[in-house]
Amino acid sequence: MEDQHAVRRLAAIFCADVKNYTVLMQDNEMETVATISAYRELMFSLIEQHHGRVVDSPGDNILAEFSSVVDALQGAVAIQKELKTRNDRLPARRRMLFRIGINLGDIIVKENRIYGDGVNIAARLESIADPGGICISRTAYDQIEDKLPLGFEYLGEKTAKNLKKPLRAYKVNLWPEPFDRKIKTSHLFEKGKSFFKASADESDPSEKKDKPPVTKNRLFMGNLKAYLGVIGLLLLINILTYSGVIWVHWPVMGWGILLYLHWLAASFSRKSGG
Repeated sequence: MEDQHAVRRLAAIFCADVKNYTVLMQDNEMETVATISAYRELMFSLIEQHHGRVVDSPGDNILAEFSSVVDALQGAVAIQKELKTRNDRLPARRRMLFRIGINLGDIIVKENRIYGDGVNIAARLESIADPGGICISRTAYDQIEDKLPLGFEYLGEKTAKNLKKPLRAYKVNLWPEPFDRKIKTSHLFEKGKSFFKASADESDPSEKKDKPPVTKNRLFMGNLKAYLGVIGLLLLINILTYSGVIWVHWPVMGWGILLYLHWLAASFSRKSGG
């Protein structure tokens, strides 16, 4: 017989607990109680700010429900980021890391408490989440996708106690690296590889053997060709602009002296074996 006081509805279920809570209690009960009391107060406040309702909070567990998956995940992200800030101020052994699971599913509400597979799935997701992380179900993921600036990593199908079907889970990347930054980093990396490869090729002795050395004699022959070309050009200009004055011999003589000195240097280099 169906309970007349029970109501079924669709909800986003939020489930959280502390990783290694028993170890923290064994290490220092008073500090652990003080920390979890402060953290629970913070979490209750952020859940309420994101339009959620805390259903139960036994020990280190917190169970809440939201009418929107987006609100539930935004609340979870705000909680994890604030807790990280607080944990960073504590010694590593005293940090209290919560795992959070979020599921969108059908629940039974009775006397302000919630029951059903939707709650069981959220609890299972919480158990496989990373400490300080968030794990969501496929039904929750389908409602979010691109609505929030977060990254998601598919974890595959997970078996859950008392559930007939495998559970498809997604890890929420709270601080995903921007895509354009990855592209830029990859681009710079490739450019760096090309630069070092080119440098290695230039320093390869086998490559140098195939390239003829640039000698002073070859430079002299190149300058000689340039000299003859300049002479021809100046002579042509002198003829075309001739007004009774021949001036071409002056620059030709100056270039000739420089070319002669270059020839002497090249000759001396050949004799000395350079």
